Amino acid sequence: MTNVFDNILGLIGNTPMVKLNEVTKDIPAKVYAKIESFNPGHSTKDRIALHIIEAAERKGLLTPGATIVETTSGNTGFSIAMVSIIKGYKCILSVSDKTKPEKIAYLKALGATVYVCPASVPADDPRSYYEVAKRIAAETPNSIYINQYFNELNIDAHYSCTGPDTWEQTEGKISHLFACTGTGGTLSGSAKFLKEKNPDIKIIGVDADGSILKTYHETGEIDPSEIHSYQIE
Repeated sequence: MTNVFDNILGLIGNTPMVKLNEVTKDIPAKVYAKIESFNPGHSTKDRIALHIIEAAERKGLLTPGATIVETTSGNTGFSIAMVSIIKGYKCILSVSDKTKPEKIAYLKALGATVYVCPASVPADDPRSYYEVAKRIAAETPNSIYINQYFNELNIDAHYSCTGPDTWEQTEGKISHLFACTGTGGTLSGSAKFLKEKNPDIKIIGVDADGSILKTYHETGEIDPSEIHSYQIE
C-alpha cells in the first residue's frame, strides 16, 4: 500500500506548495507558498514537536508514562499535545492569560493539563508562564521541558526536514526564502540547509511591527526596554 500511515504523525512534513497568482502578479518571478497548515496539527510546529520528542526518546530521556512540559501561546502546544497523546505521554502546558479561551479549550480537549499565568509580569517572575513551566518540569519526576525558544533541536528540525522539503519541491531552483521569524527555528534551520546547497539563496525574515528584532536589525543592538514586552506577548 502507498501513502498509508500507522498514525497521523506520519503525515507531518512534506507539505505541498501552491503557486501564488493574483497577489504576486506584478512580481517578475514565480512565487510559491508552502502550506504548513497541511500538517495534521495545522502548523509547522508539528515538525519541532515530533523531532524534539523523538530525539528525547532516542537519548532515553522519555520513558513510558513520562510527562512533557512546555510554554506555549497556541500552535506549539497543539502539536506537543497531539504527539503526546499518540505516543502515550502526559502533557502539561503553561500559557499566558492573553491566550484565547478557545485555544485553551482545544489544548484541554487534546488531553493537556493547562496552567494559565499572568501576562503582566516579567519573564523571570515566578508567576510567568516561562518560570511556571520550568518549575513544573523540575518538580515532576520522569519529565522533560521542551523549551522551544532555546532548544537547538528547534532549528535542527527544520534543517532536517523543512529545508530539504523546500529544496526538493523547487528542484533546487529556489532563489529567495521568506519566513516569519517567531522563535527563529523555521527561518534559521531552513536557511542553513538551503545555504549549504546554494550560498546565493537570499533569506528574508518577516516579523510584526514592534518586534525586538526590528531594533536589532537597524542598530545591531537589543533595546533592554523591549525585552519584557517581546517575551510576554
